Amino acid sequence: MKMLRRIAALFAVFAIMLTCVPAAYADTDYYIYIPNKNVNLREGPGADYDIKGYTGAPVSLEYLGAQFDNMDILWYKVRDSKGFTGWVSSNVSRRYYKKSAKPKYGRIKYKNDGTLYSDVRSFIADTAYDAKAIGVQVAAIRGSDGRIFDWTYGYSKWGSKEVKKNTKFRAASISKVAVAICALKMQEQDIVGMNKRIDKYWGAKLPKGISLTTLFTHTSTLQYLALKSGKEALLEQLLDAKHYLDGTVGTRDVWGYNNYASSIAAATLELASGTILEDYAHENIFAPMGVDMSFFAGRLGNTSKLATLYEEDHGLELTVSEAKCLLPDGELAVNAGNYIGGLTGSARDVAKMFYMLANDGSYAGEQILSPESVELLEKKYVKASEYGGTFRQALAVRYMKGLYGTKGVYYHTGNAYGVIALASYDPETKNVVVVFTTGASHKRDENGIYKICSDITDMVFRSMDSI
Repeated sequence: MKMLRRIAALFAVFAIMLTCVPAAYADTDYYIYIPNKNVNLREGPGADYDIKGYTGAPVSLEYLGAQFDNMDILWYKVRDSKGFTGWVSSNVSRRYYKKSAKPKYGRIKYKNDGTLYSDVRSFIADTAYDAKAIGVQVAAIRGSDGRIFDWTYGYSKWGSKEVKKNTKFRAASISKVAVAICALKMQEQDIVGMNKRIDKYWGAKLPKGISLTTLFTHTSTLQYLALKSGKEALLEQLLDAKHYLDGTVGTRDVWGYNNYASSIAAATLELASGTILEDYAHENIFAPMGVDMSFFAGRLGNTSKLATLYEEDHGLELTVSEAKCLLPDGELAVNAGNYIGGLTGSARDVAKMFYMLANDGSYAGEQILSPESVELLEKKYVKASEYGGTFRQALAVRYMKGLYGTKGVYYHTGNAYGVIALASYDPETKNVVVVFTTGASHKRDENGIYKICSDITDMVFRSMDSI
């Protein structure tokens, strides 16, 4: 009997491997369009592989499969009409259905279901339609009574599967807020010090005295580098004085939104704790809150709820099969690139995390963070501007006065693999609004925030007392 169980277990592992092997997603229904000339085609799925060739004019190529690299970037394997094969980054190419490069777009009709918030639902549907979104998911929590509201629109898989309130989306850069929460929790446990030099965690003196705080506030002076994988490779980058900007660490003059610096913060937390950050977050943040979220979509409790993700032009960005293959490496500092954008969950899940922040670190009777830690997260460090909007940079989140009819909100946007997102909370009323979209316009409003998300968030905040 034991032998039979071992054989069954081996078959189960083999079945999982088959679903996640490189280039396992080949499908004749797709082609890859490369809109620019002189785009490199490499021997393997990653920028570290040698260049095998490059494109001339814009070209459509046969799609053979896809694979993620260590930096959480999806690469496509392609072939031309003469049989030449290579790999191209999804950052410079787009995947389409052969039968319809741009699916016919039609208004999705909703009947008035008699709920108290049907007007909000109609507004969301109209806004989504105008932005040509394929799918939209909205969750709100009313601070006065903790009641959760959900609205959805469109498809989690084009034309066949509708978005539900428990559909799981990639949260993109909102992930950085979850990483900052983990850092504050580690400080409470005396694992790290937010304002201490990170040198001790890397085992070497770095050219500048950067801290977790300056990494999370984008004032570390680190340049926006191409991220490498693993402690030794990252340390080599950190030790190079040429990789730092001139200027004083922690000041307004050196502010610049920096994914690389945020990845270094995540890697630092792993080195300091000796634990994969995904595991730490689940044990200390996600499980106590009762949310099914993960930095790696393949580790969700229910991967069947994952949404297919589409770009603004309705090209296919990320399939459910590919998302399921996102799993953490067991080596510390190898997964750094995934933590800055890989957080996956529903809008409701993320709303609960932001509601915890709005309530001094408490959620459903559990004290996830201390009030002092939340106070540190909300501390306004420097004034900054981006895409026409001016705000105060706090720890990972931003604060803007007078937004959405409030005295001010803390917020973070997201943009990756076709997802456009916005998560925000009002510290005064404790109201929370989270918006996820896929396939929608990337147009920004006058505050530099994605317009579809901002318009919906504004409507929900202003309607909170009446819904």
